[in-house]
Amino acid sequence: MNTFHRPLLIVLLCTLFILGAAPDSHAAKKIGVIMTGDIPYYNAIHNSFIAELNRKFAGTEKIEIILQRPFPNPISWSNAARKLIAFEVDLIVTYGSPATEAAIFEKSRIPIVYAGIYEPEQAPVKSRNATGCGFKVPLSSILRYFKRLKTIDTMGIIFSSIEEDTVRQYETMQNLAAQQNIKIKKIDIRSPNDIEKLKTVNSDAVFLTGSSLAHLWLEDIIRLLDNQSIPVADILPDISEAGVLMTLYQPSASQGVMAAEMAWQILLGTKPSGIAVYTFRDTELVFNKAEAKNLGINFPIQLLIEATRIIE
Repeated sequence: MNTFHRPLLIVLLCTLFILGAAPDSHAAKKIGVIMTGDIPYYNAIHNSFIAELNRKFAGTEKIEIILQRPFPNPISWSNAARKLIAFEVDLIVTYGSPATEAAIFEKSRIPIVYAGIYEPEQAPVKSRNATGCGFKVPLSSILRYFKRLKTIDTMGIIFSSIEEDTVRQYETMQNLAAQQNIKIKKIDIRSPNDIEKLKTVNSDAVFLTGSSLAHLWLEDIIRLLDNQSIPVADILPDISEAGVLMTLYQPSASQGVMAAEMAWQILLGTKPSGIAVYTFRDTELVFNKAEAKNLGINFPIQLLIEATRIIE
């Protein structure tokens, strides 16, 4: 080969190597999402998250969503987090405390945005690599509403000991009840077999925490309690109108919007530690008059006017 052409060939080869090794600036951003089971509350968060994310990027950035729907147990949550890490996603989004804890436990460098956590400031999800939003519901109000409907001497509390935030809800309600000399019946749901405990709960009322595990079997829970004419209050919305007497909940769509805002900032370069955690405190109160009729309960007019919505 002519020695004159050798330097030119070397330059061309180097240029081709550099261009071939350069990252694709138009490659899609990959967002991994962990959404426990098929819980309507989380579905509402996710739908608003996707809608707001699409609005934020408005075609300027390709976004690929990798959705994991683990069954609510520790092994499934961990496996879902590990899969997303293996996929090398750019961001992990989690709904609920257990899924968030599982993602943080893996100690990956992938940033995390969470939503749907009860009192996030109190949850074990603190990490420089994570931020997000959650909600708080005044549990004392649920107790007050119950007492305006009937005499409450004993109250069952349904929670799951494998979901940390529902344990905190149980403890809060237990303390509130103790102040009013109400005896508590502890109902820990960890598997479908545990629902059988409700056949003999023998309580004046039941409070259902935000347990994703319990809400997978909400209709079965309501059926067993209806057989004993026991009213139920919930802090997640009864979307299917399964028969919850009253629900006091935070409308979750706003959490999806905020999670999308946080995700957008992080994908543009902001560190999670630079984004403050936020707790939503707005609530909606829904009374089910049809269920009240089945239970032989009458809502006082003074109580009905406090409701955001009434199911006739």
